[in-house]
Amino acid sequence: MANTPVLSRAHLIFGLCLLLAVLLGFALADPLELSSMGLILLVLGLLSVPLWMRFHHPLLILSWNAWITPGFLPGRPFLWAVLALISLLFGAINRSTDPQRRFLIPPSVAGSLFFLSGILIVTALLQGGTGLHALGSERYGGKAYFYIVCAIAGCFALASQPIPRQRAVWYLAMFFLPGITAAMGHLIYLLGPKAYGLFNVFPATYAAEQAFTVERVGTSPDMVRIGGFYYASLAVVCFLIARHGVSGVLDLRRPWRLAFLFLALGACLYSGFRSALILLLLTCAAAFVVEGLHRTKYLVIILALGLAGLMVVLPRLSHMPYVVQRSLSFLPVKVDANVAYDVRGSTTWRIEMWKEVFEQLPRYALLGKGYAIDPNELRLAQESTWRGYAGWRVASVAGDYHNGPLSVVIPLGIWGLLAFAWFLVAGARVLYANYRYGNPGLRTINRFLFAYFLVRIFFFIAVFGSFYTEFSIFTGLVGFGLSLNGGVTRQSPAPASGNFGLIRPLARIEYRPQ
Repeated sequence: MANTPVLSRAHLIFGLCLLLAVLLGFALADPLELSSMGLILLVLGLLSVPLWMRFHHPLLILSWNAWITPGFLPGRPFLWAVLALISLLFGAINRSTDPQRRFLIPPSVAGSLFFLSGILIVTALLQGGTGLHALGSERYGGKAYFYIVCAIAGCFALASQPIPRQRAVWYLAMFFLPGITAAMGHLIYLLGPKAYGLFNVFPATYAAEQAFTVERVGTSPDMVRIGGFYYASLAVVCFLIARHGVSGVLDLRRPWRLAFLFLALGACLYSGFRSALILLLLTCAAAFVVEGLHRTKYLVIILALGLAGLMVVLPRLSHMPYVVQRSLSFLPVKVDANVAYDVRGSTTWRIEMWKEVFEQLPRYALLGKGYAIDPNELRLAQESTWRGYAGWRVASVAGDYHNGPLSVVIPLGIWGLLAFAWFLVAGARVLYANYRYGNPGLRTINRFLFAYFLVRIFFFIAVFGSFYTEFSIFTGLVGFGLSLNGGVTRQSPAPASGNFGLIRPLARIEYRPQ
């Protein structure tokens, strides 16, 4: 009998590694060629597939609120957007290879996201394409489509697998605390030119504004807004309340929690954005009410401390730094004349822009304007601004309406608004169900996710909103809540009893396994 050779797994792996080594050898002979660089990246990508299949989900959670923009990617998108697409791909691969793995997203949320995706496609096809200038298009605005699509993909990717119950706190920290990186740009600017290479990793948006104001305009440093503190302070507050609850943060036996809260509040004041302080206060207030502390002694304590703080701060407000006064200027208080002029001008140009945009609503009611921007129209808007006419024109052409509902209706029409409203209702129901019926060990986190989701809805509608930049906040909260609870936890119907319906027995609560 002839011997039949058997190809073992070790021989197969050795053969593949030998082939890859030969390919890399040819590529490294001239590593600066684009074809060689592409081949090297392809080989490294293939070798990293097992790692991606194992760690794509925690990496996505870690990057979701991080301010990281890899400089080697076209257009420098945020890292979370790229990882959302990658994570969705590997989530689908894992689902196809293991029938036990399924996406935890409910039909109501999935249906709203599919509906919104269809509206995006139709709008882009009928209104001049996507306008991805970074990929060679003559038009701008494609980044808005990209971020909305990535926010949708990210919601599915976050809900592609459950978070282990014993690691819930670690994943909570991974989700919120990377928002501190929003302040990295200011730190790099302070470190000087030797550290500017880090701008290839962290965005220079707020740091560039700081540098322009200080170095070119010659403004005093105490008048410069530290914009990155907006998101950094909010990240700290969200983690503190989600981890410990408002009552836990106010626990005087652990004063460091309250110290971190006041530190975040101070950083928020130095951001110079009125909306930042409003959002932070709304977040704390909503968590306070949802936790039920408004019916306890804490309400009296908070009111007393707030009144005492106002009595101390208000008489000295006009002597405080410019940015602090600007952050507090939404209150009925007297501020410096320059601050009042700045705030009044900011409000005036928004109102003027809204008046013109409201006149466009009938034109874009059924078919939205889309996000593609004509470069000639943008150039004319810049010229008119430089000449002193309609300073809001550039923001209007770019779709930066500083108003949540308008940022949905104008680009996507009434159908986009309906799809977004559908998602908000479905997402709120998911987060409420997990808060109401979820695992008691996750109650504090689920309670905050629900309260914060409601706060973001109110803030988006009534204070400030930009749909394509903030939609990821809503999808991230819903996707993270689904992953944390292993889906949607629902109350099961109570078993029948022999009381003939005269007494309603207590309903049982079912938990999905982690």
